[in-house]
Amino acid sequence: MTPESTQCPDLEALFTELEEGAGPCLEHAKGCPLCSAILEEHRLLEKDLFRLTDPLPPPDLVHQVMARVSAEPPPLRRELWTGVTILAVSLLVGLGVLLSNDAALSSAGTGLARSMVSSRAAFEALRSGANALWNTAAAPVAVMLALLLFSSLFGIKRLAGHSLPPSEA
Repeated sequence: MTPESTQCPDLEALFTELEEGAGPCLEHAKGCPLCSAILEEHRLLEKDLFRLTDPLPPPDLVHQVMARVSAEPPPLRRELWTGVTILAVSLLVGLGVLLSNDAALSSAGTGLARSMVSSRAAFEALRSGANALWNTAAAPVAVMLALLLFSSLFGIKRLAGHSLPPSEA
């Protein structure tokens, strides 16, 4: 130890007075190179520690984020493209399975031909039934179809909610 260091105050007393802002130990540190070096090292260490610590997020951060997410739905175009992409991939996978399997391809062709042949008879039956119904009860059928149409439209509108104008979508 040097003769100057024997006169130096205890570090705990020095740091306590540094925290208070005044005292005889701080007056000593102004003139002592060893004590001022310790205080400067302490100041730099404290500065580095404050730089490292991040403040805690506010307690309602999750609530604020979720409120923003629910307030701003994803753009309609993004949802539309996602749906179209899923549909296209599904159709391509189905087509790939169909083309890679000879038994599936032949059964699909046979089923399509059978449905084309039988669809004409089914279409004729439906047409004659609708014609008979219209000739016997045109007014009630028209009213029921109108009610079905309007209730479906209002139901779809209620499910869709408030839509954005085309300029914002």
